[in-house]
Amino acid sequence: MSLLRRFPLLLFQPDYATSDLYDSPPLLDAFIVVALYAVISSVKSFIGVVVTTDNVRYAIFIFLASCALVFFTWIFLTLFFHFIADFLGGTGELHNAVAFVGLAAAPNVVVSVISLIIGVANIVLFPEEPDPLLSMANLGTSILGMMWGWPGMLCYFGLKNAERVGSLKALLIVVPVFFVFAMLEISSSSLLKP
Repeated sequence: MSLLRRFPLLLFQPDYATSDLYDSPPLLDAFIVVALYAVISSVKSFIGVVVTTDNVRYAIFIFLASCALVFFTWIFLTLFFHFIADFLGGTGELHNAVAFVGLAAAPNVVVSVISLIIGVANIVLFPEEPDPLLSMANLGTSILGMMWGWPGMLCYFGLKNAERVGSLKALLIVVPVFFVFAMLEISSSSLLKP
């Protein structure tokens, strides 16, 4: 299945979109999805740093660091999900996990575009101080992306279909990871800062 055909299926029919990942994991497609997510989410960081500090060199550093963080997250989630699935009797191999975790970033691509639009709107409409409502919308879209993509629903279907872990075991793996990621996102949010 091509990435152009699989991408909308990942968003709206995740069980079907991940059903062939055990037999033929599309590693290049996974890399493309993660790279898209890395670039789009990093553009928002770049714009935010340029606007707040007016330092382009620092903004480039933040852009590269943000890209690297996305790839490190992909590696971490891949290894974590694969080793836990293996421990719980999953029969998938590491390349299956690389593919499903990479493809699970598809919703994060969509959410990053929405977040970029919200961030730019916040900068343009409220140049002095960010609007709390738009900041809350940004946090909400981030959490929605985590529920949908990393480390949420698509990772559940990936564990179930690519690692061949039972549904309950996949759920028991994904839910705690999601809550940890959500708490990290909430705690780093600008809404909690005085």
